[in-house]
Formats: sequence, C-alpha cells, structure tokens
Amino acid sequence: MREIYRSGITPQQKIVSVNQKLGNTGIKSQQGTSTIIYDTLPVTATTTSFRFFEDSSSRVFPFSNTGSDGNKLGVGDTMVLASIIFTIFDRNNTTGQWTLVNPLNNSSDLNFLSFINFQIANNQVIKRLALSEQSPFFNKDVSQSNNVLDLQTQIVIPPLLPYVLELQLPSAFIGVAGAGSTRYLECQIIGVGGIIAPRTTF
Repeated sequence: MREIYRSGITPQQKIVSVNQKLGNTGIKSQQGTSTIIYDTLPVTATTTSFRFFEDSSSRVFPFSNTGSDGNKLGVGDTMVLASIIFTIFDRNNTTGQWTLVNPLNNSSDLNFLSFINFQIANNQVIKRLALSEQSPFFNKDVSQSNNVLDLQTQIVIPPLLPYVLELQLPSAFIGVAGAGSTRYLECQIIGVGGIIAPRTTF
C-alpha cells in the first residue's frame, strides 16, 4: 500500500495508535477485517449537496448497511478510511429493481468543480477534496471503468463517534430517473477495520 511506503505504518497499526490515544486500549485485541459501509440518498432535479451517513439509521437495507448504529461504529468497531466510491442507481418504484446508471466520475463537470468534506465528531478530517482525483485525466491509477477515490492519508474512524461525508456538486447534473423510477446516489467508504472479538481472533 502507498501508506506503508510513505509513512512506515500499516493501517492496522494506525487503528491501534489512534484508538489508544482516545483511551480505546482494547482495540488491539479485536478481530481485523475488511470493511465497506454505504449509504444511499435520493436525487432530485435540483440536488447539489449530499450528506451521507447522517441519520442513516433511519434508512434500512438496501439503502444503507449501517444498521441501528447509524453514522457511528459500534462498541469495539473501528476502521481506516482508505477509499471512497460514488455510484448512481435508478430504482423502479413498483418492482424495487435497481439499475446501475454509471459511476459518478463519468460526468465531466464533477472532476473539476465538485469536492467532498469528511467530519468525525464535528472535526474536519478531509477538507474540500476535489474529485478530480477520481479522473483518469489526473490520476494514472484510475480509468473510465474504475472510479475509486484512493485517499493519500489514513483516516481512522473510532467507535461511537459520529461521522458524515458531505458531497458538493457544481450543479444538479446527475439528472433524474425516467417515469416510474427514482434516482439515487450511493457512497461507499472502504478500508481495513476491526470488529469486537469476545472470544478469539482469526
């Protein structure tokens, strides 16, 4: 990983270090895991701002997988935020069928004029990060079929602290679904994590 080469520390070590500073000394004994957390918000003809994971406990599967914890990781759970993906879907209002429209970075305006903010417990940890990093025009590691935004810094989300990802668009260019369907924008945050292990680890 880039982070190991640049900082000399693995994501697991960063998780343990940050949580120990917060008094979560038991994290080092938890089960390591891969983590993907997602939240899905409706798109209207005028939508230019999204606040993902805020109030996500009110959205059930398949709109979100945060469950009743909402935008807080549970007791003993933690993760390093390594990558972010945005995807546009249409959902048939009658059948409930989901259809992939396209990854968000295929919209040309996005790469130059949109940005994200990320907050943990009202502390800004990502500030106005331009999504041009998602574009193959600016990043040699991505392509038109790969819209993963890999972060250059390891961001640790500790347990029980609320987090929110804000996406700001220059205009409502995502568009809307056809008759009988609703358009949605999904955000996935991906990384290495830890989950509570009351007996043993593997």
